[in-house]
Amino acid sequence: MTRTRKRFACGAGRRHLLRGALHRFSLWQDRSVRGRLLPCLVLTAAATVVLLPGIGSRDLWNPDEPRYAEVAREMLLAPLALEHFLVPRLNGERYDHKPPLHFWSIALFGALRGGVDEVAARLPSLLAGIGSVLVVFALAARLFDRKTAWLAAPVFLTSALVMWNGRVGQIDMTLTFLELLAILFWARGRSWARDDPARRAGGRHANLLFFACLALATLAKGPVGLIVPLLAVVSHLALERDPAGVAELRLGRGLLLWAAIVLAWFGPAAWIAGKSYVDALILDHTVSRYAEATYHPRPWHYYFRTLPATFAPWTLLAPVAVYAAFRVSHREPAGREAQAVRFLLIWIASTFVFFSMSGGKRTVYLLALAAPLAMLVAYGVSTIRERWPRFRTAFLISAATVPLLFGVLVAAAPFAARDLPDGSIPEGAIASLQAVAAIPLAAGLIGLCLAARRRPDLLIACLATGLGLAMSVTAVRLLPLGDAFKSARALSGELVQWAKPDEPYAIYPVPDAAFVFYTRRFAVDLHGGVLAHDEGDEQALRRFAARTDRPVWLLIERDNLAALEPPLDLVEVARDHDLLQGHVLLTTREAAARALSTLPGRPAVAGDDAVEHAAPAPRAAASGAEP
Repeated sequence: MTRTRKRFACGAGRRHLLRGALHRFSLWQDRSVRGRLLPCLVLTAAATVVLLPGIGSRDLWNPDEPRYAEVAREMLLAPLALEHFLVPRLNGERYDHKPPLHFWSIALFGALRGGVDEVAARLPSLLAGIGSVLVVFALAARLFDRKTAWLAAPVFLTSALVMWNGRVGQIDMTLTFLELLAILFWARGRSWARDDPARRAGGRHANLLFFACLALATLAKGPVGLIVPLLAVVSHLALERDPAGVAELRLGRGLLLWAAIVLAWFGPAAWIAGKSYVDALILDHTVSRYAEATYHPRPWHYYFRTLPATFAPWTLLAPVAVYAAFRVSHREPAGREAQAVRFLLIWIASTFVFFSMSGGKRTVYLLALAAPLAMLVAYGVSTIRERWPRFRTAFLISAATVPLLFGVLVAAAPFAARDLPDGSIPEGAIASLQAVAAIPLAAGLIGLCLAARRRPDLLIACLATGLGLAMSVTAVRLLPLGDAFKSARALSGELVQWAKPDEPYAIYPVPDAAFVFYTRRFAVDLHGGVLAHDEGDEQALRRFAARTDRPVWLLIERDNLAALEPPLDLVEVARDHDLLQGHVLLTTREAAARALSTLPGRPAVAGDDAVEHAAPAPRAAASGAEP
C-alpha cells in the first residue's frame, strides 16, 4: 500500500511539472511576452558580442582606469572598514575627486573575482553599456515605434564613443546608463499625446523613479548626474508650454527623494572626513572644475571639433537623417512623433550648451549625446524609407561617404605611418589596422547597394554589423599592442623585483595610480603643498632623494627629470617605452648595482663599476650616473 501511494505521488509530481512546463511554453508563445523578451535577448547578445571580447586582454591605461581600480582595491584592503567605503582612498590618502558608486561596483566584482583586476575594473562599464543599449531601444519605442527602436539601438551601440567607453574602466558609461534610465522612466510616465485621457496614469511613480535614478547618477559622478537630464526635461516642458507636465514632474517631492538618497552616503562621509572633504568634493572638484577650468581647460568651440569623431561614423548620415526627421515631424507639430523629435533636439542642445559653457572639457563628456543622436538618426532613416525616393539622392550621397572613409583609412595608413618615429608602432600593426578597417568598408558597400534598392534601414544593419565585428577584432588583436606604451605593469614589475619591501619609492611629480596598482605598494607623496594638480614639490623630491637611512627608488617623468638642475645623485636602472610622457626608474648606486646584477647574462657584482658598465641609457648621466 505504501509503495502504491509513492508511485501515485511520483506520477502526480511528474504531471504537475509537465503542466507547469506547458504553461510556461504557452506564455512564451504569447505574443506580448515574446515581444518583450525577444528584443532584450537579441540586443543583449549583440551588445555582449561587441563589448565583451578583449575585456581583460590589455592592461589598465592612464589616466582613469588604474586610478579607479586602485581606489576600489584599497576599499578591500584588510582590515575592512565601513569608513573606507564611505570615504574612498588612493595611495592610502583620502580621494575626494569623485563619489563612490562606481568604485563600489568595481570592489563588488573584485570581491567576487578574488581581487580587483582588469576584468573587475571594466565589468561595470560593460554591464552599463549593455543596459544602455536596452534602455535606448525601450526609449525609442516609447517616443516613436518599434521600427525606429530596432535602428536606434545598433546605431547607439556602434558609435565610436560608446564602443570605447563600454569596455574601459571609467565612470562615464555607468553615468550614461543611469541618466538614460531616468529619462526612460520620465517618458513612460508622460503621455506624448495631449488629448490622451490617461495622461496622468502612472506618472507619479515613474517620476519618483526618475529622481531616484538621478540620485544614483549623482553618486556616480556628482551633480552632473542631476543637472544634465533634469535640464533636458525641464527645458522641453518649458518650450512646449506644458504646465501640466511640469506639475506632473513634482519637482519638490522629486528633489527631496534625490537629496535623501544622496545624503544617505554624503552625510556619513562628511561626518567621518570633515569639512575639508566637503569643500574638496563640492568646491574644488565640482564648482571650480566647471567654472574655472582647473582641469582640462579647452576653448569654447572645443566640442564643435570633437563631436563628429565621437559619434563616427554615424555623423556622416546624421545631417540628412535629422533634416528628414525634422521636416516630416514639422507637418504635424501637435503629434506624438513631432513632440519626440523636439524633445531629442532640446536634449542635444541643452546638454551641448551646458558642457560648452564649462572651461574644463573632455571628449568623453559628449557620451551624453550619443543616445538622442542615435534615436534622431534612426527616426530619420525610418522616415526616409517610408517616403522614398524623396530624400534618396541626399541620403545615398551621405551613405557613400561611410565606406569612402574606411577606404581612405585602408589606403592612407601606410603613408601616415612613415612619418612616425621608428619603433613607435609595433611590427604588423599597420597591416592589422588595414584588415580591420576593411570589415566596415565591405559592410558599408553592401549596405549602400541595399539602400539604393529602397532599403536604407538595411544600410544601418549592415554597417552596424561591420563596425561591431571590427571593434571586437580590434579589442582582441590591436589594443593589447598599446600596453608597450600605455601600461605601467612592466616597469612596476621591475620595481617590485628589485626594491626590497622596506625600501620606499616615490613617484614624481604626482603619485601615478597605475604604479600603485601594479606594485601593490603605496608610494611616498611628493605632491604636498603644491596647489596645481599636475605639479610636484621639488624640495620634497630632493629631500627624498637625499635620504641615507636606506636605498630609495624614484619613478619620475622624463620631462621633469630633464628639467632638474642640479641633477639628482641617483642612477637610472630602467625606463618605459612611452617617449612622450614616460617614466624613468632611478635609485641609489648600491641598489642599482644590486638590481642590475640580476639581469640575464650579468654576473652578480656590486659597486660603482657595475653601475658604470650597466647604465642602460644616456639619460643616466643626467641623473647622476657615470657615462
